Amino acid sequence: MSYKPVACEMARYNKWQNESLLGLCDDLSAEELGKDKGLFFGSLLSTLEHILYADRTLIGFFTTGVRSAFDPNAGTSENYEAYRADRLAEDAHILSLCTEAGDNWFEETFEFYSPKLGKTRPTPRWFYAAQMFNHQTHHRSQITSVLHGMGLDYGNTDVPYNPLSEL
Repeated sequence: MSYKPVACEMARYNKWQNESLLGLCDDLSAEELGKDKGLFFGSLLSTLEHILYADRTLIGFFTTGVRSAFDPNAGTSENYEAYRADRLAEDAHILSLCTEAGDNWFEETFEFYSPKLGKTRPTPRWFYAAQMFNHQTHHRSQITSVLHGMGLDYGNTDVPYNPLSEL
């Protein structure tokens, strides 16, 4: 089975979830977005930026097979408004990448050296696409927990209820 249909659905899910998240964050002040909330990356905005930075890094890797330096604390945007525009553009890029990929593109492999494992192994593109989607969900759940604690209702996060789904 090709991973492409899964990637396309997850790209739509990612877009839906990020739009929901942005809808809530739009109503928060710059001070509230920048305040340390005890997340892995401190503030809501820093955590949002980490997700975007990781998306860009992983996309660069699984489209080219070339690993770039990764700084998990790197920022992506000057402020929330710039982040918002960058996030929406990246979500469109992810969806376009997935829908325009050839049927077997995600199954193509390349050699990957893992410094953590200390070895090189052939790895299909889908493996890193899955990592990207998993990573997004992991950190969004941290953000939604904070928003819930602030009394904000994030809404549904279940994949089958995605209004953007094409199934």
